[in-house]
Amino acid sequence: MNLVRARAPANISVHPEAPLAVEPQRADMVLLRKEGVPGEGGEARVLRGLWPLLGTDTVLEFKSPAQSAFRRGDLLRLWGYGVQYHVAQIERLSGYRALTLVLVVASVTRTLLRELAEMDWTLVRLGGGYGRIDGAVYATYLVVTDEVAEAEQDDFLRIFSHRPVLSAEARRWLQQWVRPEEGTMQDVKELEGYDEMLQKLLDSLPAERRLAGLAPEERLAGLAPEERLAGLPPAHQLLALSDDVLRGFADEYLRSLPAEVQDAIRRRIGRP
Repeated sequence: MNLVRARAPANISVHPEAPLAVEPQRADMVLLRKEGVPGEGGEARVLRGLWPLLGTDTVLEFKSPAQSAFRRGDLLRLWGYGVQYHVAQIERLSGYRALTLVLVVASVTRTLLRELAEMDWTLVRLGGGYGRIDGAVYATYLVVTDEVAEAEQDDFLRIFSHRPVLSAEARRWLQQWVRPEEGTMQDVKELEGYDEMLQKLLDSLPAERRLAGLAPEERLAGLAPEERLAGLPPAHQLLALSDDVLRGFADEYLRSLPAEVQDAIRRRIGRP
């Protein structure tokens, strides 16, 4: 380094070795094609259009449906994972064509398109929510779960998209995922996308299920006064008033109210 520093041109600054990563490099998933096992994905029950595209080894990176899930540099980081994996497996892999990279996102964002443009890579749409990214040396594919879930009518994949979960079976699976049994997946709350998955579970439940077990004040928390009374007939809105206010009503006025409202008020204020 001293030799290079001493003899480098004036417009070049030479620095000692520096770390290339600030955190451990971990791919979300590695897929290995089994030797001698037939099948090109016809029996698959998820991402049915993906499996025939894969090489012997695949490094897959998943980005949750959260708005900020895909960040600038994520596509390039996946490519870097591929290089590191290739180096680690160089004696086993037959060549760079044996390795496939897959990026799974909920939707194609402007950040992703900008990164493609910056790298001079090209996204080729293959249909059904799948795409191929040309120019990245390794065979690289894009999976858009919003689109694949609809094209393949996969309610389980909708869990990992912006689409609503429709079937009871998928809701049960999602409930087990966000509320694992004791002793399993202890760090599930730390996983990327956990909050979004929990919200999706809540959104998929009927209103009465979401509100079950909540005290009245918990159900109304955060609502403005006019929102708490929205949809109620004017006479029934009177029941939201305090007992002290109701006691000030004249009997003549009470008799003008619907029978069920009048009875409820009389019971509360103890007036026959």
